[in-house]
Amino acid sequence: MSVTTLASSFAPTPEAARQRFALRPAPQREPPFDDEQPPRRLSLVGPLDQLLPFEPADLSIPSARRLNAGIDPFAAQPTGRHDLPELRSFTRRLVVGVIETATGRRSPGQLSQHTSPAVQAGLARDAGRISRLGTSQRPAAVHSLHFTEPADGVAEVAAVLRVEDRFRAMALRLEGLDGRWRCVRLQIG
Repeated sequence: MSVTTLASSFAPTPEAARQRFALRPAPQREPPFDDEQPPRRLSLVGPLDQLLPFEPADLSIPSARRLNAGIDPFAAQPTGRHDLPELRSFTRRLVVGVIETATGRRSPGQLSQHTSPAVQAGLARDAGRISRLGTSQRPAAVHSLHFTEPADGVAEVAAVLRVEDRFRAMALRLEGLDGRWRCVRLQIG
């Protein structure tokens, strides 16, 4: 038996092939362009149409005002002074933490909850290299802290630091965000 006769014996007849296969159009792969869509007509809601079952927003609620004003509800929310921890002890601990970070005795990541991303990046960049605040063996000590509160939930602090027989200054701006103080600006002089 030759190869051609073998192949022809297995080949379906044209009638059998038509019964097994059907030609169908392919679905659209691309969405239609704007100019290909049929024009739509706008219709006004008539008096017999049903109203949507939503309650109107109460604008006296602060969150409703924030949402209507376009403020992101997931962003850090300002906190008033009466809802924040005691300022003096927090600032003293934060200044000591900044001194330890600047002299290389503390990791900058430990202050990340109490500093803004910009301050955190500056501390991480300069960690262990700020010689004005002493060395890791003899770091600066807090001599005095001076506070002013220009607005509710905002504090500006001037810290006087003693480094051996010299004095240095540090300025901080603290803002109340999400129930805690956060350092948003830091200047070491």
